[in-house]
Amino acid sequence: MIVDVRDLPEDESLRAEVVVVGSGIAGAGVAMHLARRGVDVIMLESGREVFDPEIQALNDVTFLGKPHRALDPEAGYHAYLPPQLRGVSRVRQFGGTSNVWTGKWKYLQPSDFAERPWVPFSEWPLSYEELQVHYRAAAADYGFEDLEAETQRPELGRLRTRIADAGLKMSSFWWEESPTRTRLRFGDEMQSLTNLRVVLGATATELRLDRSGRRIETVSCRSLEGRSLDVTGDQVVLAMGAIETPRLLLASDRDRSGGIGNAHDLVGRFYSDHPKHHSATLAPGPTTRAFANELQYGPKPRFCVCFALDDKTQKSRNLLEHVVYLKPIYSSRKRAALDTLLRRPACRDGIGRVADYRVKLATEQVPNPESRVRLDHARDRLGMRQAALDWRFTEQDHRSLAEIVKLCRERFEAAGLGVFDFGHGSPTIETMTDAAHQMGTTRMAIHPEKGVVDTDCRVFGTDNLFVAGSAVFPTGPSYSPTFTILALARRLAVHLLERRDAGVL
Repeated sequence: MIVDVRDLPEDESLRAEVVVVGSGIAGAGVAMHLARRGVDVIMLESGREVFDPEIQALNDVTFLGKPHRALDPEAGYHAYLPPQLRGVSRVRQFGGTSNVWTGKWKYLQPSDFAERPWVPFSEWPLSYEELQVHYRAAAADYGFEDLEAETQRPELGRLRTRIADAGLKMSSFWWEESPTRTRLRFGDEMQSLTNLRVVLGATATELRLDRSGRRIETVSCRSLEGRSLDVTGDQVVLAMGAIETPRLLLASDRDRSGGIGNAHDLVGRFYSDHPKHHSATLAPGPTTRAFANELQYGPKPRFCVCFALDDKTQKSRNLLEHVVYLKPIYSSRKRAALDTLLRRPACRDGIGRVADYRVKLATEQVPNPESRVRLDHARDRLGMRQAALDWRFTEQDHRSLAEIVKLCRERFEAAGLGVFDFGHGSPTIETMTDAAHQMGTTRMAIHPEKGVVDTDCRVFGTDNLFVAGSAVFPTGPSYSPTFTILALARRLAVHLLERRDAGVL
């Protein structure tokens, strides 16, 4: 069922087997998998069904380093969103940040999990094979087409061979017809499930430990209306994103100095995003003309492809992972007439004549312990200290980006894909935006000296506290993290079921 904290009795206390904080892709992924299998679940969400600017203001951040994009109701780039959400990278509303997501589902690649000696702190303590089963299970549940089968299509094989000769690689992603919004996809089912209680308007403000100091005893919540709610559970899952999760852990310092999970001063460190440039164009070359149908972006749902320098180049030149997306821009009548007059070769896909391709370039950044989320002195309306985000970059980030741009120019032209036009200058870290892909602040590791959560996503030093979402990513390869967030959430839910069945509460 779905209730509002305003409608609960004063000083209400709730209990469940599992408490999930957050209702986005990660939180809903854990909660729905468990609830469908008979587990008693409470899911807490700070927002409500309807977007509320006053609740959204609880997300306010003090930027100490590079800032994020800001709210821009006139932003054409996010014209598919309602004006109050354009430029917003984190949303406090039922469904979380899925409410602004574009719907691209992409696996991490096997190489993304491996240690790269030229990238500090780069190895995942999981393998691609360990996560693959959960990618597949989630894809089946969500009704996606088979990404692995798609990569074997003969047309893609021929395109892959063509670009490989120029030192480029290619991968695929599934683009939904309508992006998954968890409140729309699961709202009716959540309302009907008697063993799932979704509490809206309830902001988690503190985690309280029991006398042992190892178990979360209570999740304390407040609302803007002044209501208080204490929630207890055998297991607690934080699915609040890579800024709010460390914020809550750091703020929960009544029982443990420095906050929960922070014995080695790692909570909030290694913050990363994907610096993104999205205003370049590519004039199509002979390869894009020959494979224009494979570069088509619509109609959705469909598979699409993206490009990067190959692994050999990245290794030999100590470069970071990156991705180049090409979106067709279709010719106006005037442009088509001019191209015909100038005898420019026509580039046509299944929709129409392509004038150019809009280029979006995103890059990984080096895992950097000095890039971090802290607590600010300013407090929000609930009395919580606000997050202060110090988004920092290294010399390697700057050098890698400059060489990626240079080599992509050369190799896209050599592969016959076309010629880049970056307009007023090549992308730099300073001129790129964030991609709304916050990651890394409770990173996964084998040992507590290296991370905040273990390979089961359990917070080191606790017995029943877990983190779901991209906050646990040790590295942030340069494309959408959402499929990996969902796969890790599924993996965590399976683990919690196994703990329950084994009597580990």
